Amino acid sequence: MRAGKISAGLAGILFLCCTAAFCAAADESLPTGDEFIEIQERITNASSKKALKRQEKEAKRQSEKAKKEAEAALKKEEKTKQKETEKSKKINIAELVSNEGIFQSKTVENQVGDIRLLLKGNVGSFQIYTVNKEAMRQPLLAGYDEFTSSFFSLRAGKKEYKLSNNIGIVIGTRKTDVGAQMVYVVPKLARVLVRFECIKSGENGNADILKVNAVVRNRSKRTEVFALKNVLDTFLGEQKGPHFSTADDIAVNSEMQYRKFDRMKWICSANSKASMQILLHGADITPPEVVSLGNKDLLVLPSWIPQVVRSRTFDSVLSYNNSAVCINWEEKRLAPEEEFSCTYYIAMASDGETPAGEEFIAALEKRLKAEQSSSAEKEKAVKDSITFIDTDSISLSQQDFGAYVSEKTVSDVPEVVSGQTEATSGSGEFVPFDIETIGAEKLNYQYIQSLIDRINSLEGDDQNLDRNELLRLNAELDAILEKLRQM
Repeated sequence: MRAGKISAGLAGILFLCCTAAFCAAADESLPTGDEFIEIQERITNASSKKALKRQEKEAKRQSEKAKKEAEAALKKEEKTKQKETEKSKKINIAELVSNEGIFQSKTVENQVGDIRLLLKGNVGSFQIYTVNKEAMRQPLLAGYDEFTSSFFSLRAGKKEYKLSNNIGIVIGTRKTDVGAQMVYVVPKLARVLVRFECIKSGENGNADILKVNAVVRNRSKRTEVFALKNVLDTFLGEQKGPHFSTADDIAVNSEMQYRKFDRMKWICSANSKASMQILLHGADITPPEVVSLGNKDLLVLPSWIPQVVRSRTFDSVLSYNNSAVCINWEEKRLAPEEEFSCTYYIAMASDGETPAGEEFIAALEKRLKAEQSSSAEKEKAVKDSITFIDTDSISLSQQDFGAYVSEKTVSDVPEVVSGQTEATSGSGEFVPFDIETIGAEKLNYQYIQSLIDRINSLEGDDQNLDRNELLRLNAELDAILEKLRQM
């Protein structure tokens, strides 16, 4: 409205000025009616054109402003989506390994004792350090290319999957109280869960043994043959001294391949600052099918089991004096949702000390044998004490007891007074247990076996032994055996 008024006023002024000028210049009378109308139309048209131009300019400015605001809003939306996408990379994939916890696609570091672990969830690689007395970290594996020269590889059927993120594999990591874990998921095919657990080699000192346990699970809908291998790009022995040593060979400076491990037992890579001893025989270690020592570039070739030439140096066209270890485990045929695991240990030391791998394995073997012997004795006691079951009275069948059901009672169970049994120790402690409280749900092999397993677990943990619970469980087991004898 204001612009209109200004335009009309200007038009009037211009009209009067033009009229006066016209009269003064021509020294004639005022213009006629037609001439007056023509002059007024010209002035009005000129004003309208200027107003139109101003309107067009304002419209253009508003359009550009709206365009810039739209572009800014779009960039903001794209940035928000990008953040959400990056956040989605850290999604909880606990549904794949629900009993382990939350795995995220991120880098995880953890130090337990003298062992420091670095797991890179974005590429699926890992690094292992030993920590010396000055709290300085000494890497045990080659560190270039984000440690990707050390890796796990899975074979399904005839196809090999190097477990990394460049072939559509989902990778997650998580920190644990005893180390760290990494999961690799090949969609609709398989899952590989790798646990790195830090352990003490003896009662004193810090953790210096790393237990590596890899579990392969068939996530497809058909039975498939799977195999696993692990390549470790070592470097400690490459600068000075032998590349490797074993229990059977003082020095190994050329390619080797092993198919029996009772003499070789372990492979050690060491220098003056640090040493790592890869333990491959004894205790609960999964015996490998083949172990190969070769140039790093040779071990990453598509051949599942490397083609090693004995006595050939650790050189290749791409790298000089670059040695590595490849561990192949035997293939397993798995039905859907079945799994198998592979276990080995790495003993480590720093400051020129010798890893305590052999002593650790010897002690572990002794403990495992004792646990197995104790378990076998208790299972035999259960087997000998179970008599024929009256299925009509307690609704159990011989199938419920499997091989542990017998028509005869072999062993004699001590007489129990007043329907009670007791577990005693050498010190005379006892815990009474009323036989009448033993229901039919406890008179089956599964429950008895779980009870025995719990007792063995308590007896094997000297540091955290709960003697009261141990006595109670033994009393319950004795009561069950007595109940079965009386039936």
